[in-house]
Parts: sequence; C-alpha cells; structure tokens
Amino acid sequence: MNIRDRVLAVLESESKEVFLLALGHRLVISARFIFSEGSSDALQQARASNEMMIAIWLQLWAMKDAEADGYPDSEFLPILLGKAHAGNALPHLRDAIESALLSVHGNSVSCQGSISQ
Repeated sequence: MNIRDRVLAVLESESKEVFLLALGHRLVISARFIFSEGSSDALQQARASNEMMIAIWLQLWAMKDAEADGYPDSEFLPILLGKAHAGNALPHLRDAIESALLSVHGNSVSCQGSISQ
C-alpha cells in the first residue's frame, strides 16, 4: 500500500483526528526548521506550510462542527500536495505525513513510494 492509500485509509478511519493533529504538529515543527535553516526559498516553504496547516485545521474544525466546511477525504491529500508543490515544500509534507502515520500505526507502517502517486 502506498502513502496515498494509507492516508486515505486513515482519513476514513476512527484515527482521523489523531492523524490530523499529528500532521499539523509536524508541519509546525517543519516551519520552525525552515526559518532556522535560512535557505533562499524559506519564506515560500513557510508560506506553503502555513497554507497546509490552515487546511488541516479546517478539516479538524469540520469534524467538530457540522456547519464548518471541510474537504472530502478523497480530495484532502491532493489539496495538501497542491499547496506543498506551489511552495516547494513537498519534502516537508512527506516527512509530516510519515510521522503522522507512525503516530497512528506505530512502527507497523511502511511508507514507500511517492506521496503524489
């Protein structure tokens, strides 16, 4: 099972909230790292991380409030990928996803392949 399939499976499971919280947390940590490394595209990557975090918090809010708009589970990862790609932050998203999957599944998860497959 590739990463995309694993993400969709967890989004459709009872572990969705824990996964989204872990994903948001890892992206916050990535944003801190982005600023500390001072690369030439740091601001672009940090903005992309911020946009991804907004999408994650929107998903969490939609789980708690029936009137809040969230994304369909099947569209959520493509939304994040688009934001990450636009800001040259795909490695940060991949790291965050792998970490969030580990937080839900422990060491039993094998993250192979591209997240954009």
